[in-house]
Amino acid sequence: MYKEVAAPLYNMIFVATKDVWRISTNGFCIYFDPDWLKNLKDLEIDFILSHELMHIALKHIDRPAYYYGDRYHFAADIVANGHLNVLGWNYEKIAHVGKIRYETYLPTMHGSKVTAIDAMRYTPIDPAVFETNKRKQLLIDSDEWWNRKGDRGECGVIILDPDDVDPDDLVYNGPTYGGTRSRWGEFFPKFNNRGVPVDEEGSGAGQQDEIKANSRNVNREQVKMALMSLRSGNQSQEAGVDEANDKRNWSSMDVKVLDWRSLLNCFVQEEVNDYSFTPPDRRMLDGDFFLPDYNVCKETVKDVYFMVDTSGSISDEMLSMAYEEIHQALDQFNGALTGIVAFFDITVHGARAFNSVEDIVKIRPRGGGGTDYESVFRFIKKTSGNASPTSIVIITDGEGVFPDQEVAGNIPVLWLFTKECIAPWGKSVNVTDS
Repeated sequence: MYKEVAAPLYNMIFVATKDVWRISTNGFCIYFDPDWLKNLKDLEIDFILSHELMHIALKHIDRPAYYYGDRYHFAADIVANGHLNVLGWNYEKIAHVGKIRYETYLPTMHGSKVTAIDAMRYTPIDPAVFETNKRKQLLIDSDEWWNRKGDRGECGVIILDPDDVDPDDLVYNGPTYGGTRSRWGEFFPKFNNRGVPVDEEGSGAGQQDEIKANSRNVNREQVKMALMSLRSGNQSQEAGVDEANDKRNWSSMDVKVLDWRSLLNCFVQEEVNDYSFTPPDRRMLDGDFFLPDYNVCKETVKDVYFMVDTSGSISDEMLSMAYEEIHQALDQFNGALTGIVAFFDITVHGARAFNSVEDIVKIRPRGGGGTDYESVFRFIKKTSGNASPTSIVIITDGEGVFPDQEVAGNIPVLWLFTKECIAPWGKSVNVTDS
């Protein structure tokens, strides 16, 4: 799998569920039918996971309401496959996945050259009008979860979660036989070699339960070791992915000069230093000794969290806007502004404390997946403890689902948009306004 495609996988939650046909995603989780996935070879897994991630990267899962349905999904598959074809995938058919279509029909256009909406116009085929078997030949995955973005694995069994330090409990114990329900509400029972449904055999449910329980007992430690190995491998590979992410632009550019003293005026604190050598007592400058002088209060702004969106929709120009605005804030407060800078897509990356402009220069952007604003507040809740930030500045393009205001608790939030947008709550400022 290509690194630019695979990078978001390191932060995805993998959820086993029977409430999906084959595999689907909501941008934060990968939902899969374990009975189907266990039959896939490495190449098949590589392709289908790349296919799901391409749906996320191309924002197919954020389709408008009037593009719901199989016809748009079929067109989006062609576009996703077209982009994968550019990256080197050239298989006409993949076992357990099906025929891979890279082009539209009328006119014939390569999927990488058109949007999903264009592909829908150029593909006068609606899988919904066909019988079930034909529909499944046309669609290689499910859009069941595209519009269910609020779930984080609660509707299934989490198999792998990047926030879980010990995957001992992340083992699928759900149904593995007796049928599966597809997105069309059908039920497909499994049969034995005599043509009798497994769950109706005379062998009895007790015997089946015993077989299944014994199977879990035998494989549990093996599964745990495999998950630990996978996580270890992901961490080592992520270092290589970070090198690619480090190439994203993080430098100065001309942007609107914001008045950060006004924006952060509510959070200014005063530090009283009764006596200090900076400057010394001017009355004693002619003498042999330097003595401290009484100084007025010093204004400071502490514990401001700058959270920079690095999802797939963020361009290098937008990252440069974020860099420049943070740089300006530090300059305007002349060393009196401190806090944390971090990057986020579906999770938070590379949080670093800063005290000066030099600290900002050393930071490198990470990320490239979907956009989950709630990840910012989960991170703060998890890491800040009793020392909550005085304010949160979220620098983003606004292309994401805004969470409810309650997630911020009582912490003030400033939304700094790199394109025209207004948040439903908090204070909104647009960097591109004249």
